[in-house]
Amino acid sequence: MGKITAWQSWNEYRNDEEWTIELPKGGDLPWAVFYPADYSVGASSLGFHYIFRTLRELGVAAERFFAGPVPYRSVDADTLLERFPVITAGISYEGNAEVFFKWLNGANIPLLPEDRLSGGYPVIGAGGAMTYINPLLLSGVCDFIVLGDALESMPHVTECLRMFMSDGKRKKLWDSLAEDPSILVPPVHIKDGIVTDRRFLANNMPLGRPYPMHSTWVTPRSTFGATVLVELQRGCIRNCKYCTLPQCFGHSRYRTFDSVKPVLDDLFVKTEAAQVGLVTPEAGDYKDIDQLLDFLAEKGKGVSFASLRLDRLTEKMISALTTGGRHSITVAPETGSDVLRFACGKKFTNELIIEKLALARSMGINQAKLYFMLGLPDETDADIVSVPELCRRIIKETSLNLILSVNPFVPKPRTLWEKEPFIGTAEIRRRYDLLGREIRKINKKTPQMRLTSPKEAESEFRLAWSGYVDSVSIAENISLNKKNKTASSNRDKTLLELEHLW
Repeated sequence: MGKITAWQSWNEYRNDEEWTIELPKGGDLPWAVFYPADYSVGASSLGFHYIFRTLRELGVAAERFFAGPVPYRSVDADTLLERFPVITAGISYEGNAEVFFKWLNGANIPLLPEDRLSGGYPVIGAGGAMTYINPLLLSGVCDFIVLGDALESMPHVTECLRMFMSDGKRKKLWDSLAEDPSILVPPVHIKDGIVTDRRFLANNMPLGRPYPMHSTWVTPRSTFGATVLVELQRGCIRNCKYCTLPQCFGHSRYRTFDSVKPVLDDLFVKTEAAQVGLVTPEAGDYKDIDQLLDFLAEKGKGVSFASLRLDRLTEKMISALTTGGRHSITVAPETGSDVLRFACGKKFTNELIIEKLALARSMGINQAKLYFMLGLPDETDADIVSVPELCRRIIKETSLNLILSVNPFVPKPRTLWEKEPFIGTAEIRRRYDLLGREIRKINKKTPQMRLTSPKEAESEFRLAWSGYVDSVSIAENISLNKKNKTASSNRDKTLLELEHLW
């Protein structure tokens, strides 16, 4: 591995961190835990917090790495990456995979497992949300991939690594890791480019103790600022056709208020953070939300929500936002057409959207961020024009300032719309142009627009449907510093591979 010679330190970041739990120091297995994004983003990922905490509690000498601003030194001690025989990454979405591969390549680590069999190269692993959806994207590079909720598999992974770390034992390590039905070991389970006939079981762990439920550390440098994140729910009772949650992330599991309250009481002693972030697929679906919000109000804590659905938005939830000093609300109408929105699985109307946003405005909210998708199945130009028509009504009836986040629809594996068409870059640009022309006609409080680039959407589509052969090609192109255009959009082939996998 190449030497990293330029000296940069994470010292200022360490000084800003406030720990919510005391973790063991040291350990007998140096392990680099990488998040393929800037520190601010990684520090906002509860899954990353959980894995780091779990490894430390297992006696592992885990240290945290991020893509920036100091890419190859650990946050915890400024340790160089080259000192770690194990490197794992949390992959949340498709683009994270390429960042991870490029980061490894930048450290002169061979990307293909067979090229790491000798030479003292580290073992490479991955977990995270992408493993629920299409772990094949990672299969050309990783020695192992933990599928689903990784915490239950970590004792087995740790034991295997401690037993078979040396060069000559790499194949024994693969075989040992493969004994867990929730771990995909590509060198063992993929033969001649095809997933062998084995049904894997993605862990969908319960949410009771001893599993963690909150941030391991709090920092003002996170995306959410100095906010304690608390996980209330996994899985989703909704059935939105474009969404990976219903099919991939297991049945709905809730933590009751009675189980959350004592943990929060303890947290509020340990941290001075004034904000609590409630992590749920949909906050309004959490059964004890009113009781929890009353408790947080009594404690004088501000509240933010990971997700708000308009048909479950209540006066109490809006009050929790404004009491905490927030004046903006984020919701996802997806489209301005009631018919198309119902087809997505979101059964609420434009009238309800305006009613709820008017309520928010009356309670001190002055800005709304609205998420829309273009390119939905059976979308027409009239559906696109319905977006600015809805915005015009919202502005007229609520006086809210609007920010529109517009993203092309990208069909994903294991969703109800997985076989629906992706409209492609040229058509995305045409629909963007139509939308933009109509939005600019709104003279009063013209909404701001933030558009995902068509090329980024196309890359997301290709990566989302990458099989094993595609993953190898991506890795080889990165190693050769070639622009990647090799990921396949042959969904039938990838669907067949995923059927073998699951």
